[in-house]
Amino acid sequence: MGAFLLPISIHDWITLACQLQSKNAYAESAVNLAWTLTKHICRTTAVSPEVKLQDHITTKNIILFVDRPSLMLKNTITENHAHVYPVVMDVHFQFEAGSISVMGHHHPPTNSAGNTVCAALGKLLLEIFSMGRSASLNISLDTLNNNYGNSGEMLPPPEKRRATTMPTSNGFISAAAQGLLLELGMPMAICQLVCDLLDTENNEVQKSDMLGLGPCPNNLALTSVKEAFWDLTKMKTEPESYLFDRMRPQKASLDTCLFGNMDKQLFGRADETRSLMTLKNKISDYMNNTHQDSSISLVSNQGNSYLCETVFLSGYAGSGKSSLVNTLIHACNEDSWFVLGSKFDKQAAPHMILAKAFDEFFGKWRPANSSTKMKKSFSQVCRHIFGTLDDEGFRQLCGLVPNLSRIFPLLDTASNQDKDGGGISSMDKVGSAKKRLRSLFGVLVKSICSAGCPVLMIFDDLQWSESFVMEVITEFALNSNHDPSRVSDETCRRGLMIVGTYRNNEVKEDSDIFQSIQFMKESRKANVTMLNIGELTTADIIQLISAKLRLPWRYTKELAGLVKKKTRGNPFFVVQFLKSIIQNKTLSFSVKSRRWVWDDDVVDMQMITDGVAELLTSTFSQLPPKMMQAVKIASCLGSQVEESTINALNSRNELLSFNMQNEMQLAVREGIMETAGPVYQFTHDIVQQTIYELIPSDNRANLHKMIGMNLFKSDATKNNPTIHLLAMDQINIFCKGRDNHCPEEREQFAKNNVVAAKFAIAASSFEQARSYIDIGMQLLQTKHWETDYLLSLDIFEMS
Repeated sequence: MGAFLLPISIHDWITLACQLQSKNAYAESAVNLAWTLTKHICRTTAVSPEVKLQDHITTKNIILFVDRPSLMLKNTITENHAHVYPVVMDVHFQFEAGSISVMGHHHPPTNSAGNTVCAALGKLLLEIFSMGRSASLNISLDTLNNNYGNSGEMLPPPEKRRATTMPTSNGFISAAAQGLLLELGMPMAICQLVCDLLDTENNEVQKSDMLGLGPCPNNLALTSVKEAFWDLTKMKTEPESYLFDRMRPQKASLDTCLFGNMDKQLFGRADETRSLMTLKNKISDYMNNTHQDSSISLVSNQGNSYLCETVFLSGYAGSGKSSLVNTLIHACNEDSWFVLGSKFDKQAAPHMILAKAFDEFFGKWRPANSSTKMKKSFSQVCRHIFGTLDDEGFRQLCGLVPNLSRIFPLLDTASNQDKDGGGISSMDKVGSAKKRLRSLFGVLVKSICSAGCPVLMIFDDLQWSESFVMEVITEFALNSNHDPSRVSDETCRRGLMIVGTYRNNEVKEDSDIFQSIQFMKESRKANVTMLNIGELTTADIIQLISAKLRLPWRYTKELAGLVKKKTRGNPFFVVQFLKSIIQNKTLSFSVKSRRWVWDDDVVDMQMITDGVAELLTSTFSQLPPKMMQAVKIASCLGSQVEESTINALNSRNELLSFNMQNEMQLAVREGIMETAGPVYQFTHDIVQQTIYELIPSDNRANLHKMIGMNLFKSDATKNNPTIHLLAMDQINIFCKGRDNHCPEEREQFAKNNVVAAKFAIAASSFEQARSYIDIGMQLLQTKHWETDYLLSLDIFEMS
């Protein structure tokens, strides 16, 4: 033993701790002691066949070795030492042949001894948490332990045991123990743990006499020391959530992270998370020149090596694909990766979503907030772009990615002077509109990868993309090694991780997605990994509910089984179902019990539908009218809405009689929306779809029109092409399938489409420009050459 360790008994520790601390502080330090003891018991086995572990889990047979400095504070305790207690450094069990440390590597107790060990542990913890007062119940630990034979034989029959060891009126040790602990001010979590351990030896008493069916265990009785250790670990590491009592239902509701402050913890996704992190670390190691795996598939070009890992996550809606992606994004951001994310939806053009991902990437660049390494890498990206394109190509790229024009003043003017005209000409060498757009995206990815910084690209909800997107992804995966002949640069390694997600029940086997994946596999230039995200198991749901309700696993086992049956293990559906039974009071927080309570039979009676949309519909119907109107408008704009768009709508009062910004903040608190910088986005695309479908079908087109017209009337639209295009898209949704516009509307909408087409051409979005031109032509009147000559000429010249 070290020079600073002193041996003391458990009763000595109790005496010292009571002198040094308040009751709350004592409870916390007692949990630490109980955690240490239980940890050692988990790692201890009987020293010989004749000696049973449970016979020695008593106060007399345990010696604690405590840190001497913590004892020296006894006589100098001050306000700063309010949480000082004797720190236990080691534990010894006292046996007839001397003492033995349990710190070594041993096997845990066998299952046959599990019940008796748990019961003995319960008596030991009762003595500790009652501050040595368990004798007041006439069931002191040493007295109770005599009910076991020296050889570990079972207790006497229940009727005799009641007479000798259970003096309370209801005949149960645990009831008396709970009363004592509550009287001493111990938290309910401690009372539950001690009672559940003590109930282990009584689990035959509670039902066998009444039913006559033989032994029938108590569902809450603890029969595993490891599970008791889990309880104590939670109390030790998260005392505010798992140890101390919560008396306010509102605080308990917030702690579930089901309403507003959504929890980022994943359940049942350990294998998938591990696979993603393994691939991420593989690229990081390769970039740092520490990966020695010769099986890595590389693309090499004149000394520049390139590693690409491509991952596709598939699963049903709500299976947690986006949550896994967000976990990966967080890890990559922590390691200073370049991260680009795109999420496709039904409203926005896929190629514009791609362009927005690059624009947001360059828009986040802030030299003042970046490390020297990141500044150098980002500057290198800009130089590669600048050295690859000619003036016309660069102009078109800035139209596609407006934030580039803000970044380039950071470059040295010498870079522009050194250009020899050998770059890519967007007009002479790119060809058709789609090929030109694909080439511009390719320039961006090659340049980003060439900076010597690992890159993560996300393509979420690919089922709503198009063949062009899969062509671009394939190009990124196979051909994103930068050509060093264009730019003078040192040899460097490049690493790219591409992650795509899609709903497997909405993608056919002959789709562009599967064809592109197969092509990438056959090329052998990129490593392709397929991950199917399945349903949660009952064990996963037990962990999820226990974490949300801050309860031990054994308390939520039955509820988890019911939730599994109702939701089929869909993670999003599980969360929505829990929210619904909290809102209808089937699951509620009891101040009296100081925990969440429910009736399994009532939960089982809850009506459930085949899909989550119906459950959400019933939930959303209870929202305040103003918030409901705000999120309906947001759903018309897609899965996410820029703050600038909301401000533009707020500047006109023709559509809104309230402040939409305020209602969006309330929707965030409700858990319907979440914020990512200046962007509001729905917490899940199922939420957006459900709210959109709540708009009566006869009113949807008119709502799109009102949104578009209000955006056009806003001053922000005049100087913001993005808002102009968004407004035009809204009005064109109204125009589709309609031919009964008044002449004034026809002319105005046609003119707006012409302006939108010009904006799209400036951004190299030629396919989108074509759609604006086509709709503009359809809006022209029959005798348009006579009534609108200049407008007709403008449209047909662009066509």
